[in-house]
Amino acid sequence: MQKIRNVEQILPAVRSLLAKELIQSHNVTKADASKILGISPAAVTQYTTNKRGSYADELGKNREVRPIIASLAEHFSNKKKKEGEMRRNMTIIETSENILAIINNQGIKDKEKKMDPNTRILQNRVEAELREARTSLNMANKIEDGFGKLLFKGLASDSIRHAEIVSQVIRDQETVGSFKLDKQLKRYLKQMIQEEENASEQLMIKLVKTKHPAVHALLQSIDQDEMKHKKMLRSFSKYLEA
Repeated sequence: MQKIRNVEQILPAVRSLLAKELIQSHNVTKADASKILGISPAAVTQYTTNKRGSYADELGKNREVRPIIASLAEHFSNKKKKEGEMRRNMTIIETSENILAIINNQGIKDKEKKMDPNTRILQNRVEAELREARTSLNMANKIEDGFGKLLFKGLASDSIRHAEIVSQVIRDQETVGSFKLDKQLKRYLKQMIQEEENASEQLMIKLVKTKHPAVHALLQSIDQDEMKHKKMLRSFSKYLEA
């Protein structure tokens, strides 16, 4: 497969696979599929006849991608789930990002025989993070509660981000020990640190009172993220001044 560099390249293939799965496995009409995917009926026809969505055939043969497409199609075909078009489009984009990370990781796995022990440990961590992301995404697709969906999508996004960071370390090990300073970086950092300071002063967990466990966990995660962002930026800033 030609190297896929961004989500825009893989998105048509994901839509193509979803359209085929909805129509062939769930007996969804082309008209309904167009509403579910937020595209025209003509586009559905093009996707299902392989006139659009390059990479779709290759992705469809990928054993790690197939269950993700099947799970999302099952979720979309359930008429009890009342999601707006914008939410469905965001879900498709997030799924495409997850699939892109999986494909990139598979490219690393092809070179695994040449790995030293430390790199193999890092690679195992990438695979663990991607497994967690797939599990979280499947949970997000299965549960009804909107806040619960957000919670599991957030977990999936975090796992994907962790996998991307470790994958980048594996790919660019020669440059891990070096850093090229952007002259404008210090000014941006100072502004961002101030914004994070202001955000962290307003704790969401205190502003919003709720007994909903998922809402409570999500609000708590926002507060924790703000504290984490502030700590990361301060650490980076100190490194630049060292």
